[in-house]
Amino acid sequence: MQALLIAGFVTLAAAALPDTAKLKSIFIDGQGPKKDGTLTQAQIDSIDRELTIEFDYPAFTMSSAMPSPFNDTCGLGTVSCPAHKFSVTPGMDVSMIDVRGFAMTTASEYLTKISPTITFDMNAGKKYSFLMFDTLSKAPFWSAGMMASLQALEHYSVVNMDQSSGLSADLKTTFRPSGNVVAATPNIYAFTVWEHTEDATKPEPIGPMGSQFTVQKWIQAAGIANASLVAMNYYKGYGNVYSRATMQNNPALASNTPDCTAGGFSSANKMCMSGDNSATPVISGVSTTSWKRSLIFGISLAVTVTRH
Repeated sequence: MQALLIAGFVTLAAAALPDTAKLKSIFIDGQGPKKDGTLTQAQIDSIDRELTIEFDYPAFTMSSAMPSPFNDTCGLGTVSCPAHKFSVTPGMDVSMIDVRGFAMTTASEYLTKISPTITFDMNAGKKYSFLMFDTLSKAPFWSAGMMASLQALEHYSVVNMDQSSGLSADLKTTFRPSGNVVAATPNIYAFTVWEHTEDATKPEPIGPMGSQFTVQKWIQAAGIANASLVAMNYYKGYGNVYSRATMQNNPALASNTPDCTAGGFSSANKMCMSGDNSATPVISGVSTTSWKRSLIFGISLAVTVTRH
């Protein structure tokens, strides 16, 4: 029974239609995001196909041997995560290491770009536009300073794909990774596919540096206000020392980077959380049990005790 239960848990890490009640709670009612009203009920109700997002990433290392600022692990020493491969299940928890944009394998390859593979079905005679965005969270970090005016953040988009030409390579090559720096509270990152008949125009940043972005403004600016939301996936992403370093590495954002104490970057939590259920962080050579593995073991043990 234990083996079957574990196998069943692992297979949850695959694309599926999202639960509409959860979508309403998050993207309409604002349970989790910084603001409510991200989507409408009609948009949620039009989702009819899966959106697959597969991460197949190499092992991760962050240590004093890495170039600055990736040599600062907030006193944790060397942080290592194994190679992982998983598909996003709607609403799953991930860390910023799991879904990162750089290889971070060795000091010579630390800025080698990596990205997920994104796929979805298209119907003949229709056009499809893809949008990834960050809903931020209600954590105080996103309500202070230059972050205060933000409702959400656009990550990237790809417009006017169709069945005859197939999925655009831009889905992978222009991927803009998640970068939440808050360790205690996840940001919700959403991937959406919009079906339309007219040509979309890729919008310019909405507001100064994209500061006034919302999903509804984006589809209006793209000229596809009546598009149907036909596919959607999302994950809840936790910050850690890696995402802190990526913010430090951006001159425009470096001054807003939380310090190690204020950011709570002082433990192995929220490091390796990937959906393959085998990711085990190593902090200075000491292995730390993955939270997912502990959860699987606990569920299996409970079932075994109950049945015997």
